[in-house]
Amino acid sequence: MHRKSRRRVVLAAGVPTVLALTAGGLLVSQGADASNTIAINVNASQDLGVVPSIANGVNTATFDGHLNDPAATAALAGAGVDALRYPGGSTADAYRWQTNTTVDGLGYANPANGFDDFMGIARRIGASPVITVNYGSGTAAEAAAWVRYANVTKHYGVKYWELGNEVSGDGTYGSAWEHNLKPKGATAYANNIADYITQMKAADPGIKVGAVLNLHNSWPDGLVASNYGDTADWNTTVLKKDGPRLDFVILHYYPTSKSEADLLTQYRTIASIVQATRAEISKYAGSNAAKVQIMVTETDAGFESESVPAALYAADSYMTFLQNKVQNVDWWDEHNGPSNITTLPDGSTDYGDGGILSAGGCHGGACEPAANTPFPAYYGIKAVGGFATPGARMVGTTSSNSAVTAYAVKTSTGMNLMLVNHSAQTSEPVSISYAGFDAANVTSAEQFSEANKTLQHIGGVNAHGLTLPAYSITVLKLSSSGGAPAPAASCTVSAGTSVSWPGGYTENVKITNTGAKATTDWKVTFGLPAREHVTASWNVAQSQHGTTVTARPVSYDKTIAAGATLPFGFNVSGWGTAARPAWYALNGVRCSAN
Repeated sequence: MHRKSRRRVVLAAGVPTVLALTAGGLLVSQGADASNTIAINVNASQDLGVVPSIANGVNTATFDGHLNDPAATAALAGAGVDALRYPGGSTADAYRWQTNTTVDGLGYANPANGFDDFMGIARRIGASPVITVNYGSGTAAEAAAWVRYANVTKHYGVKYWELGNEVSGDGTYGSAWEHNLKPKGATAYANNIADYITQMKAADPGIKVGAVLNLHNSWPDGLVASNYGDTADWNTTVLKKDGPRLDFVILHYYPTSKSEADLLTQYRTIASIVQATRAEISKYAGSNAAKVQIMVTETDAGFESESVPAALYAADSYMTFLQNKVQNVDWWDEHNGPSNITTLPDGSTDYGDGGILSAGGCHGGACEPAANTPFPAYYGIKAVGGFATPGARMVGTTSSNSAVTAYAVKTSTGMNLMLVNHSAQTSEPVSISYAGFDAANVTSAEQFSEANKTLQHIGGVNAHGLTLPAYSITVLKLSSSGGAPAPAASCTVSAGTSVSWPGGYTENVKITNTGAKATTDWKVTFGLPAREHVTASWNVAQSQHGTTVTARPVSYDKTIAAGATLPFGFNVSGWGTAARPAWYALNGVRCSAN
């Protein structure tokens, strides 16, 4: 089976470690201080933007022998895939769309996988096509004819069109994996695509056209191909020439990892990559800069591609890209084929495939499962598809321990929460607090884990706390109580143990409202280890769900005035060494220690 050759991106040393969240242009960490119970805070007032309509994408390919399988189409629909890229990576620069053929010796086009066949699949699942035109061996007129056929003749309404695939890999900087018969260099590409843009938009002015950029701080970013007449690096050259006319830019992100633990930190580089790309656009694209979108039209785990950590990487990377205002992320790819057979730490087989569905192929005497059997990465993408539905509004979250990442979106019916446990061997108890959202019930809960390698429904889950299995993705859908959300607050906490005994203690707490306004109908939450529970309390009415304790006002004390202090206390019993709460929150906002 033909496989697209692709460059493995090596991130340069010294790339800053930046975690997932963005807020108002600032990068916000998801925390790293360990405690027995990991505290997840959801801030519904921290707006991170709307989930785009083309967010959850997958690459397809003309060479795919299973592209038209009904089971494959059903799997894409079931994963909530809303974008499909075609005709397939490097194949695009050797592909003749009118005849559904490739340049001799440069890949294979299945006779059943022509453009109209592909559009049939996209339409059946309701996905937006992302089409890569042939820059390497095609012409601007050929690309414009494709636009005209798609949108004028057939009325398909294809909006997103890429101008070639990884074109800087044509030998401009030495390594050559991309087919290109045109002159090499950034200047040549920038000049040539200007004609593509003109002719394609003449065919349909409503389309969006995107240019290939190099990934920030990764080879060959920053290099100048002076031997081909360039006077600046690739990104600068392309954006200066074409930025005022572009609708989006294209990045491909293939992290290089040496271990599962390494793979599970790769999402941390994403915010800085997107921020740097946005800065380049702002600097060189002129008055059009704010309209230029960023799309990541290829990514995959690049390490242990059929492992559970690959699924966790998919969930983390897709959501981190989206939180950082990327419009579209496309996994490479739907079907691929086996290449390098290894045994994973959990004893299962890794086929070196990279696809989300098995191609059913064999390599070196080992055979994949039946065609269209989902690999773990499929469930990472499916988790995102069910969690981050188009139009939902992403909101801020924090985690007190980077072993668990958290993502949240507000929907028309409530809120969705996704929790990813990176711990290989450890189940992680989490407590969940909310600001600006009054969580009532868990209306749906799904979970994927190393122990159960499918996204399956689970029951008995509480909105305020649960224990996450090792190596897992958990998606909760929550309803609101219907009341007005509790206002955000700022606070300090002073707490200490007055009496202790084996397995228990008495805790006295003072919460001070440091905000400018009084806090009414307040709620204090704090976390305990799974082995402990509150047996008595005073000055508050308390309840406990799993590891999260909620303290609400008694009838005579429903308001904490600005600058006032709420004193309360409680007794805790359990087994083993007693551990005091590591955090307190007022109306979902963490209190700082006083």
